Amino acid sequence: MTEWIDLNDALVRTTVRIDDGCDWTAWIIWQMCANWRMRNGIHQPPPARPKVAVVTITPIKKPKKGKRHRVEEEEYA
Repeated sequence: MTEWIDLNDALVRTTVRIDDGCDWTAWIIWQMCANWRMRNGIHQPPPARPKVAVVTITPIKKPKKGKRHRVEEEEYA
């Protein structure tokens, strides 16, 4: 039986990276000019975010913990 997973769950967000496959370049540039458009009273709808790749969900690899070196404390007399 297939179960649905809530992708906004904190545990899921920390274990997988979700790529929607859209090109966000034009939207990011549009967003950078948002204050300028508000100040000048210009309404411009957001640009389209065309699909350029399929949706991918990849696991995030946790970095391996390095060997911990024991630090021996020297006794000071």
